[in-house]
Amino acid sequence: MDYIADRAPQGWRAEHDQTVGSDQTVLGFSPLSDSEEVDSTARKSAWARLLARVYEVDPFVCPECGSPMKGIAVIQDPDEIKHILRHLIKIGRAPPGLDESSVN
Repeated sequence: MDYIADRAPQGWRAEHDQTVGSDQTVLGFSPLSDSEEVDSTARKSAWARLLARVYEVDPFVCPECGSPMKGIAVIQDPDEIKHILRHLIKIGRAPPGLDESSVN
């Protein structure tokens, strides 16, 4: 089995229990078989936890008031994303680090 934990830096692996037992679990998780599926709620929750770990911010908590939020859409169309970014630039709320010339 190939686990993402196998590709982690050596220092991280040394600090975490990653032994593979007879039930093939790693870090408390077992791999899915080809016939198993994960429901959308679990996928969304896992995505939010990963973002919180990587960016040290919870994407589903309002940074202003701390209220819980939920995702309502995923925008993948590059033209639509540029349209939204151009609007944010126009109103002075461009995301930090955005190269404005790449949006025009």
